[in-house]
Amino acid sequence: MIHDEFMRSHRMRQRYWGRAMVGWRDFVQATPNEGHIALAKLESMGKIGVTFEDSMEYYKPNCEESDLNWAFSAGYRKMTIITQNVDGLHIKAGGRRNHVTELHGRNDQLVCMNCGAYRCRHDFHNELDVLNANWLQEQQQQVLVVSKNTTKGLPNNKLRPDGDAFLPQQDFQSIQVPPCTDCSNNHDEQSQHPGFFKPDVVFFGDSVPKHRVNRCYAAVDASDGLLCIGSSLAVHSAYRFVQRAATKGIPIAILNVGETRAEVSGLDVLKVEAPTGPTLEALVAKFEKGKDYNSHSLKLTHL
Repeated sequence: MIHDEFMRSHRMRQRYWGRAMVGWRDFVQATPNEGHIALAKLESMGKIGVTFEDSMEYYKPNCEESDLNWAFSAGYRKMTIITQNVDGLHIKAGGRRNHVTELHGRNDQLVCMNCGAYRCRHDFHNELDVLNANWLQEQQQQVLVVSKNTTKGLPNNKLRPDGDAFLPQQDFQSIQVPPCTDCSNNHDEQSQHPGFFKPDVVFFGDSVPKHRVNRCYAAVDASDGLLCIGSSLAVHSAYRFVQRAATKGIPIAILNVGETRAEVSGLDVLKVEAPTGPTLEALVAKFEKGKDYNSHSLKLTHL
């Protein structure tokens, strides 16, 4: 989804939420793979993660929840993983939410673009389904017909990274999208219309919030090693942290099948050309057997 299109066009929001009604339920059924589970175990063993001094710069500005978190901060914070994914699978695998930074946001959470209120996406979809029950039933029937007439999966119902799906239906004008109830109940003369919700993720064309980037930079600076897992590092939003480590002289290791941007750029890295899941599982097994391995505070980015 392109950020500007979602923000400017009610029609594009109808299109997104129409597709999401079909795709979201399958999206949230995804389960952690062996790599996610291995990383959660490494965190519980204390083999990964860094602790660094907390700062107001690492919190979302003008946000009541962030203000409270900063007010009750212990003065330090811990981070184990930076991930570009928005599927929450590191959390499902057992990773601690406050130790995992989801660089591009959370797809299970919505935020009002007017007042900043948050809403659980599951609850939003329940309301969305009720408001558009007839439309949704029609789409599900069409998807069922497509699935019966193809042996190559569901090309017209392919899940997209944002939690929506490709649909043969192109008319979304009848879709009713629930507004923000906080705005509806509290809007004033300067805000005559309630705000609309957007998934709390970075759509294409948008930027990662500055406070989140600052927090990741601080974690990288505090680490004695950076391990990049299962990523080509093609996207700058993650690659910048590899560049930061290289500038600071922090050792960089890459576990990935295929060449990455770091290698193409000539950075000094240790490359492990191997599948991530089995390799991380083997590492966990060696630690569990009590082998004498040095324990470094590594910073992991992207699985």
